Amino acid sequence: MERSFEKSKINFIAKTLLTMGFGLLITFAMAFLTPALFTEISYPILMVAIGAELILVIYLSRRIQKLSLSSARICFFVYALLNGFTLSVVFYAYNLGQVSTVFLVTSATFFCSAMIGMTTKKDLSGFGHFLLMMVIGLILMSVLQIFLPLEGLNFTISIVGILVFSGLTAYDMQKVKMLHAQTFSTNPEDAQKFVIIAALELYLDFINIFLYFLRLIKD
Repeated sequence: MERSFEKSKINFIAKTLLTMGFGLLITFAMAFLTPALFTEISYPILMVAIGAELILVIYLSRRIQKLSLSSARICFFVYALLNGFTLSVVFYAYNLGQVSTVFLVTSATFFCSAMIGMTTKKDLSGFGHFLLMMVIGLILMSVLQIFLPLEGLNFTISIVGILVFSGLTAYDMQKVKMLHAQTFSTNPEDAQKFVIIAALELYLDFINIFLYFLRLIKD
């Protein structure tokens, strides 16, 4: 039984990371291809895409148990596609070398954080709740910067953002193990739906770390 549980856990984690990886591949492919397809992305179209992303994340998170497995996968990959479209606007400000370097640094940071979450024996639940509060603080600081640009604030936001989402990566990676334990005895299809939710959370951690590193090199 224990061997079966461990094998199932490894399989659950592998599928989560593979799903996240496919999502990232779709996002970055779209982000690089979009400038070749559109010479200029209008503001209304961008807002519609961002709005659609938010709706998809909320819908997927709240309806995951009622969706079919194929529908849940489609929602995740459509979200990744839309996110690539909106990220293409950000990529206009950087060259390929900068984006590639930041991607590699982000990958290394994500890997180290994920390994901490995988191997630590400490319960990170309280830590994760604190980091989620920090995310709200980051949003408020970013809004403040728009109306009151202060010297060094962008650098501070970037560093704090990297640290917060690196911490959330560790927390979410530990949560992947908890999700597996909760779904081990359930219907296999239901368990696969939680693979998608876990992949979405890790995907968002990676994208945010990436964006804060990009922001840092522009400071």
